[in-house]
Amino acid sequence: MTQYFFILADSELELVPPEIVNERCILNNARARGKAPEKILLDASHHHPAFNKLRDSERRGRPDIVHFFLMLCMDSDLMAEGKMRAFVHTRNDKVIAVNPETRLPPHYLRFVGLIESLYEQRVVPSKENPLLELREDVSLEMLVAALKCDKVVVLDAAGEPVPLVDIFSDPKPERIAVIIGGFPKGGFRSDIERLKPVKISLGQRMMKVWTVTSKMLCAIDIAGKQAPVKKPAKATKPKTPRKKKA
Repeated sequence: MTQYFFILADSELELVPPEIVNERCILNNARARGKAPEKILLDASHHHPAFNKLRDSERRGRPDIVHFFLMLCMDSDLMAEGKMRAFVHTRNDKVIAVNPETRLPPHYLRFVGLIESLYEQRVVPSKENPLLELREDVSLEMLVAALKCDKVVVLDAAGEPVPLVDIFSDPKPERIAVIIGGFPKGGFRSDIERLKPVKISLGQRMMKVWTVTSKMLCAIDIAGKQAPVKKPAKATKPKTPRKKKA
């Protein structure tokens, strides 16, 4: 049985960085939520006034992308059938490993609170029941190597426009990593080439992460249901019996 590992790579998920922790919009948001400013997630929708002081500000503070990605993965047929695991790799080389039995909150604010607890405790809800685990200093290359994948598929605008179903129709690879960028703009921060991937493009139009994730899940589902086409047997001519010599 083929096992799939969906990885949201270089995702823009992080706590408020030190250089803007004392900005007014940060302090007001933290006060309203009853939390310390350095313990809340950076969110472009709430903290945008302070983003002019951040490097790569046009792509940072997008926990909503992570939420969409995980909700799609956790509710997929692949996950229900035990054929899939989901991971989130962040810009700061942190990795969130998600237990297949996890039921994530569909409400975005509750999801944010859950991830903030994860950053503080490193595991939620408990060590005895680790549904979400946060691992430090794990590069994308290290994560893929640890999963021991036979094939790495990366969604990249510079990739080949190959039909997705064809990519997953080959039954030979037993462990396949599917890597999707977790950022709204730009390209991968990680060195993708070191993974020796199959780079696939979905076309010239820039698509949202949730659209790309949906397309990948559907392609795998279709490829798994396609029965191999059997070639018709060649018709053979009946043998004529040889005449016995008198």
